Amino acid sequence: MKNQWVRAGLFLLFLFVASKLVPPDPVDPWGLFRPQKILFMFFALSALPVAGEVLTLWVGPRAGIIMTGFLGGILSSTATTVNLAKESHEANGSQTLRMAALQSAILAMLIQAGVLISAGGLEAFELVGLHFAILGLITVMLIALLWRRKSRQPHPAMAGTEDILDVKSSLKLTVFIVLILAASKIVQEWAGGQGLMLLTFIISLFEVHGSLISTSQLLAADKIDGAQYERLIETSLLASYVSKFALIAAISNPGFRKRALMTLAPPMLFLILHLLGWIHLL
Repeated sequence: MKNQWVRAGLFLLFLFVASKLVPPDPVDPWGLFRPQKILFMFFALSALPVAGEVLTLWVGPRAGIIMTGFLGGILSSTATTVNLAKESHEANGSQTLRMAALQSAILAMLIQAGVLISAGGLEAFELVGLHFAILGLITVMLIALLWRRKSRQPHPAMAGTEDILDVKSSLKLTVFIVLILAASKIVQEWAGGQGLMLLTFIISLFEVHGSLISTSQLLAADKIDGAQYERLIETSLLASYVSKFALIAAISNPGFRKRALMTLAPPMLFLILHLLGWIHLL
């Protein structure tokens, strides 16, 4: 067992360092494949099960999976979503806690997004701060509700003691995500002249933080007004939820899929209703 931990640690360290050394720019003429992004995604997908095992041993299975979801949301909420969707096919473990971990990843994404927007200027955050507060409140309430529900069986470590690091599975998931990213980029190029809102939505499907930063820069440069900025931020956040919705629908166990999609519905409904003008915030 000790040797497995050492091998896993060395492998993850190698991946992390390598992801910082490889070129960040695309290696193909179409700008679809960025070595740094791909390698970091591989690192995140490989690190999540190991982090889950460590946290489970440290704080117990229930709190461990919640903390792992939050940590995964900081690294990559997309990778965390894919990992939890894949795990939903396993017979052992609590699907309820996996859903709580998904919401924890979303909470981490919202906090990180709020920090990034605040770094761009207080005015930018003031325009959308209430949106983040409402989405954060919804997410925290969902986590608390799922936490209180009694699991049918205790949740063990995210990775079994005989297989701490599943490199093959992580590699497959990395390829899957990269192909989706490439398809998204192709659609983005195709829809380039159809409006900023559509472009923002497409980019944010898998690049929500980058989209939020660029939108804040447009506001700072007076390229868009406050109302446009608010709608673009909402569009970015909605796209992030839609991407998680689609990944869960495509990968997860049917039972997990139905309940997880129900937990994603409230924040998505709030964003859609506000974009349509049916909800007004002070």
